[in-house]
Amino acid sequence: MDNQLDLFAGFQQAFLVGWAPVAIFIMATAGFALLYAGMVRKKNVSHTILVINVGWTLAFVMYFLIGFPLAYYTDAPVIGLPKFLPTISNPLPPALSGSGAYGIPASPSGFGDLALWFKMSMFAITAVAIVPGALAERDNFWGWVIAAGVISGFIYPIVEHWVWGGGWLSSLGFIDYAGSSVVHLVGGTLALSGAIIIGPRIGKFVGKNNLARSFFGHSIPLSVIGAWLLVFGWFGFNIGSSTATDPQTINVELSWVSVTTAMAMAGGLFGAALTSRGHVLTSMVGLLAGAVAICSGAAVMGPIFAFITGLVAGLLTTFTVGLLENVLKIDDALACFPVHGACGIWGVLATGLFGAKVLGGHPIYGLETSEWLSQIGVQALGALCITLFTAAAGFTLFFVLNKFNLLRVLKDAELYGIDIAMHKTYAYPEDMIENQFQ
Repeated sequence: MDNQLDLFAGFQQAFLVGWAPVAIFIMATAGFALLYAGMVRKKNVSHTILVINVGWTLAFVMYFLIGFPLAYYTDAPVIGLPKFLPTISNPLPPALSGSGAYGIPASPSGFGDLALWFKMSMFAITAVAIVPGALAERDNFWGWVIAAGVISGFIYPIVEHWVWGGGWLSSLGFIDYAGSSVVHLVGGTLALSGAIIIGPRIGKFVGKNNLARSFFGHSIPLSVIGAWLLVFGWFGFNIGSSTATDPQTINVELSWVSVTTAMAMAGGLFGAALTSRGHVLTSMVGLLAGAVAICSGAAVMGPIFAFITGLVAGLLTTFTVGLLENVLKIDDALACFPVHGACGIWGVLATGLFGAKVLGGHPIYGLETSEWLSQIGVQALGALCITLFTAAAGFTLFFVLNKFNLLRVLKDAELYGIDIAMHKTYAYPEDMIENQFQ
C-alpha cells in the first residue's frame, strides 16, 4: 500500500507540479511575444517577436549547459563550481529520483535532474524574456543574442542558487515561492539597467523641458491577447512551484495557490485601471503586476491580503511608469521595470508583511507571530541584495555591449524600422507597400 502511495505521489508531483504546469507555461512565451508586439509600432513588430524567440532558445541551451549546474549542483553559499556534469540524465520526478525506479539509477544530486531542469528552465526563460521589452524599438539583434546567453547562463542562475539552490538567502529562511525576486526582480532590474545604458528612443523626450512623448503601440487587441496568455501561463508558473510530494499536501497547496494568484491578479488589474482613467492596456499591465507581486507569497498569504498585494502592485506600476518617464527621463519602452522590478520588490516585502497566520495566512506555511518581524527583515535584505547584484551585473553587461556598438541599432535603422533595416521583412507587408506608393 505504501509503495502504491509513493508511486501515486510521484505521478502527482510529476504531472500536477511538473509536466502539466510547464506545458501550460510554455504558452507564456507566446504571451510575451504578442504583448510586446502589440505595444511597439508596426515597423518593429517582427524584430520584437524575434528577440523573444532567440531568448527562448538561448535560455534553454545556456541554462542546461551552465545555468542549472551553477544554481543546483554546488553547496557554496554565493557561487561555486558545480559538483556534477550538466548532462546527468535522470528523468524521474524528485519523489522517485532518490532511490531510482523503472531501472533508472538514482540521481547523484538527489533531484530528478531532467524533470527539474525542464521545469526550472521555464523560470529562466521568463527572466530573459522580460529584459528586451525595456530596450524595444532600438535594440541591436546581435547584442541581444550575447546578452540573453550571459543572463541565462550566469547572472540569473547565481540569484537562483541563493534562493532556491541552497544558497545564503535560503539558509536565512528567505521566502520566494514562485519568483517575485528570482525571476521578476532580476529581469526587471536588468531591463532598467539596459534602458539606462541604451538611452531613450529618438523623439521620446522633446522640447527644452524634455517632456515625455507617448509612443502608442500598433495593436491593443494583440497586447491584450498576449497578456491573457501570460495569465494562463502564470497559473502553471505558480502552481508548478510546489515541492510537495504527498497527495494530500499537493491538493491543499495547489488549491490555495490558485486562489491567491487569481485574487492578486484581480487586485492588480483594478488598481491600475483606477489610476489610469480606465485605459485598457494599463489595466492589463496591472493584471500582470498583481501576478508578479503574488509569486513570492502565493503559498503563504491568505486570499484577502493577496488581493491587497495585487491592488498595491497595480497602483505602484502606474506610479513607477510616471516616475521613470517624467522625473528620471528613462525610456523603459514596455514598462518592464515598473511591472517586474518594482512589483517584484513589493511582492517580496508583502510576503513578510501579510504572510502571518493571524492575518489569514496558510495554516501550514503561514508565518508564526514570533517570526513575523524577523521575516520582514529577511525579505527586505534579500530584495536589497538581489537588486544591487543584478544592477551591477546588468550595468556591466550592457556597458560592455554598448562600448562595442552591439547594444543599439544605427539611427537610420531606428527611424525606418528595425524590421526592414536589419531583417529585411515587414510584419504587415500590405500596409507598408501601400505607404510606399502614396
